[in-house]
Amino acid sequence: MLLSINTKTLFAERQRTERLNTFGIDERALQDILFRSLDRLFPDDELILLMQSQYWQEEPDLMAVDKEGKLYIFELKIWESRPSNLLQVLRYGQIFGNAKYSDLNALYEKSITKTQSLKESHDVKFGVNLAAEHFNQRQVFVVITNGLDYKTREAIQYWRSCGLDVRPWVYRVYRGKNEDEFLLEISTFRVQDNPYEDLAEGYYILNTNFGNSARDHEDMLHNGKASAYFTHKFKIERLAKGDTVFLYKSRTGIVAFGKADGNLQMAPYHGQAEYEGEEYFMKLQQFQTVSPSLSASEIKDITGIPYSFMHTLFGLDADSGRGIEQHIHNNPQV
Repeated sequence: MLLSINTKTLFAERQRTERLNTFGIDERALQDILFRSLDRLFPDDELILLMQSQYWQEEPDLMAVDKEGKLYIFELKIWESRPSNLLQVLRYGQIFGNAKYSDLNALYEKSITKTQSLKESHDVKFGVNLAAEHFNQRQVFVVITNGLDYKTREAIQYWRSCGLDVRPWVYRVYRGKNEDEFLLEISTFRVQDNPYEDLAEGYYILNTNFGNSARDHEDMLHNGKASAYFTHKFKIERLAKGDTVFLYKSRTGIVAFGKADGNLQMAPYHGQAEYEGEEYFMKLQQFQTVSPSLSASEIKDITGIPYSFMHTLFGLDADSGRGIEQHIHNNPQV
């Protein structure tokens, strides 16, 4: 729901939602928009992305696994008011419901990166040693739909009442300030609510990817930069000139920080031609290392917020960011 508030009368008026064709936009165009914004919509602290579809391929739009090994199947081919959206994602459940770990790992290594297996990445991210046979014991079906599409939402309610784990991912469209603009309301898909996901006031914590690749970590520290790779690379686009970025080493803490120079750069992953453009980075000005490192528990003590450090990149409120910076400056570095 979007409310328009008159600051003088404090009167709240609910804005009317629209369908895409009101603005001359079709579902394919919106799908493109969502895919380009996937780094903001996909919860990389809760799910590991297995694959993202290519156009015209007979496969789910997204598939992912959670800490318990559950398989999430996303259907983003969002033809409005067509319950067949739901039938499509359930059909993928038939296809992939019996997939073994080896099948999921093959998808992961083909679509994402060949530097680690799915199990290795899963162990690092979630800190658990999940046996291969425990992957894909259960499935979750996610269907994106317009808030006005009551037929699809009714069908989802029915199947949930039958014990099938089907979840709607609702978007809403509103008129913008002019005819060349419309407003899109959609929340990050979450397994569980994260009350800190919207915090971003010029301070960020970036995981240096040490758990997956010590080489990535060393490259950031040696060259004083903030980097992300492959499916996570677009997160670097969030940084603006002057933002403070704390580099966080898994299971260690904040090991360095600096201010983003605002110049987004792209490069092959560690110079490998086959991974052209798979690293996005910004140089960090006034760069300095932090020794001893500032641990996760110390960060929580300083900020009073129990952050999840499994994100690739997440924002801090200004008070928390300044508090961390002040703590570092007030404690002599070795």
